[in-house]
Amino acid sequence: MNEQLFIEKIRHSEINEVAGILTDAFKTNPAYSIIFKKKNQLEDGLLWLFRANLFIHNEKQALTRVVKEKNTGKIVGTFTLIPPQGLKSSLFIYSKIDIPGFILTFGLTPLIRTLSLDRCNKNVLKESIKASEYHYLSMVVIKKEYRGKGIGSYTIKSVIQELTSSDSTCNLLGLTTQLPENVRFYSRLGFNIIDEGYVDFKKDRYYNYNMKLDLKGLG
Repeated sequence: MNEQLFIEKIRHSEINEVAGILTDAFKTNPAYSIIFKKKNQLEDGLLWLFRANLFIHNEKQALTRVVKEKNTGKIVGTFTLIPPQGLKSSLFIYSKIDIPGFILTFGLTPLIRTLSLDRCNKNVLKESIKASEYHYLSMVVIKKEYRGKGIGSYTIKSVIQELTSSDSTCNLLGLTTQLPENVRFYSRLGFNIIDEGYVDFKKDRYYNYNMKLDLKGLG
């Protein structure tokens, strides 16, 4: 199956499609489900959230990749790899994602929760990984109908190969996940659990796993 796939940087025209793939995958995630208290807003709210994230993550350089079938060009998966120096966005990008429109549709509270949750996840991982710099692997999704075919392993191995063959001096790759099945998947690929436990988020909580992979010696 892997020889029938390739990975490339996301195109601007693919942002809406990838946002839909992320929404389908994360709408049952316990962390994201606490952003929108009104369940009838969850799917549309997450679609806006992921679309906005994709615009921000790919404004100055393409940090999101898409996994595609060679024969059809169909997107079957995606991930975002944030470099150790973090993400620098211009104020202009925030005018393009229509924050006022989000507030009018969903309210101010979900926006505040969205921003707070993002900071919360990053802070929890930063405290756990105990390193000033690390590559951050985010939003890894394989479409449901393509899972169990080795595409996820192919994707992560491609990320590891990209990082170990680069000239980066940073040797750590970190991620967070809320799902035990993801922990088992990443563990098989060499990741180790740094810590796990409940994360208190305002009046809610969710169970979280922080994981890392030491890239030193893998190249």
